[in-house]
Amino acid sequence: MRKVILSLLILWWPFLLQAQQLQRPAGYFSQDTIKLGLPVTYTLVHKHPHTTEIILPGESYNFSPFELVRRDFYPTRTRDGISTDSAVYTLRTFDLKAAQALALPVFILKGKDTLRLRADSSHVVLQQQVTKVNAPLTFRSDTTLQPVEERFNWPILLLWVSFITLLSTLIWLLFGQTIKTKYKLYRLRKDHLYFNSRLNAHIDRFLKSGSTQSMEKAVSLWKNYLTKLERSAINSFTTKEIVEYYDDNEEVNNALRLCDKTIYGNVQTEADNETKSAMLLLRRFAKSRYKAQREITKNARRKRQPAGMAEPGMVQS
Repeated sequence: MRKVILSLLILWWPFLLQAQQLQRPAGYFSQDTIKLGLPVTYTLVHKHPHTTEIILPGESYNFSPFELVRRDFYPTRTRDGISTDSAVYTLRTFDLKAAQALALPVFILKGKDTLRLRADSSHVVLQQQVTKVNAPLTFRSDTTLQPVEERFNWPILLLWVSFITLLSTLIWLLFGQTIKTKYKLYRLRKDHLYFNSRLNAHIDRFLKSGSTQSMEKAVSLWKNYLTKLERSAINSFTTKEIVEYYDDNEEVNNALRLCDKTIYGNVQTEADNETKSAMLLLRRFAKSRYKAQREITKNARRKRQPAGMAEPGMVQS
């Protein structure tokens, strides 16, 4: 046992001698009295040989009965081989003891070992804010309602917008082509009904009065309708170009030439069966083109052409 104690003394003797030679750090509060929860500063200063490496307490150190609010370290100053390290700690306490003390250490590094030197205790007195407590305690209540400004619930709005956007995107991905097809079919039907209504009105006026102006308006209406239906500038074509566009369709050729003869030849003063048949033929041809375009739209998703496009004149009304 004596050998063990002697070995420990021999091992720690250099450190004990060095600790006696080292100057202890100085630590002190900036004031003698403090208040509960209010900050107070504690300064720690240590002078040591410039060859000695030391560490001052950091945030992980236990400052009980105080709590660390902030710490400020200052650069090491060396003069005549003596270095000075210092730090200022901003602390606060919630402990109700009348007198409270703190003694911070410094840590001296020596190889793999660490030597702790603690400063003398510095004391502060807690200033009491409540000197007398009435018993029993009375509670003061305030139940008056205060107006609160109404705020718009932006998170809920963003959630709904995101949900509607996601739902709309999902619906469009699943049914987008179907919706587009239905809308195109609706527009085709609406345009055709409007065209039929106006064309019938021009035909009726022509049959009643024999006015070439009514026939001219009917032919112009027919060309404009096919221009929109076929997405081609048919209204700027001559009669020959229109016939060629529709693969020399005989019925279209005869109907348009008879209408041109009546409009520009001024050889007729009243409508007869031949001109009436020509106008009805133009109406029937427009209907056949409408049906062909409707079939193309229906089969657009399958990427195939309908049989009705083979010969417009062969489509029956």
